[in-house]
Amino acid sequence: MSRQLDLVVQGVLGTRPSVVRTATGRPFCHFRVATTPSFRSRDGWRDGATMWFTAKAWGALAENLGHSLHKGDPVVLVGRLSQETWLNETGEHLDNVLTVSCGGHDLTWGESRFMRVTHAEEEPDDPSGAAPGQQAPSAGAQSMADGAAGPAPEGAEDPAEPLPDSHWQVAEPPAGAGAPDGQAGTPQDPGAQDGAPAATHGGLDYVLVGQ
Repeated sequence: MSRQLDLVVQGVLGTRPSVVRTATGRPFCHFRVATTPSFRSRDGWRDGATMWFTAKAWGALAENLGHSLHKGDPVVLVGRLSQETWLNETGEHLDNVLTVSCGGHDLTWGESRFMRVTHAEEEPDDPSGAAPGQQAPSAGAQSMADGAAGPAPEGAEDPAEPLPDSHWQVAEPPAGAGAPDGQAGTPQDPGAQDGAPAATHGGLDYVLVGQ
């Protein structure tokens, strides 16, 4: 019987994603994400206590998250919840960790666009393109994704070129999204103290680390 705890987290990135490579060349990404639950009271909707997670991902997903997400972005992440402990001069600390299986921008707050990429080192042997343990999409589903669900109307032209970059703007979550009452922006990360793992990241840099 499976005892794992799968979770969906809707929140805001508190740090820039950091991507590194292990000694074997496998990409690894980690970042912090905050989520603030809301509840209804007799005075209306109120925000609860903000919870922080350390999100982790490996492989092609790690690279895609690192290239796509930025600090302050609203996101929806799906993954397996666990906890990790660590020590510093102030004592022992406990972190909520989300091992991400899929995720992306929360389109409640803005627009996004998809670009298919191929990571040679992560290509599966299955010609369908499905990752190990995942079922390849059916022919019908692939046709729908490619816009070929049926015959094109007579005289239909080729699909238009993608919109230029100037059309797209960075979508900022509304003031206070993911923050307690009376505060705006990303809430303060309690893990952002000296000695806290994965609390402060630089830009998207690739470095070689040990396993």
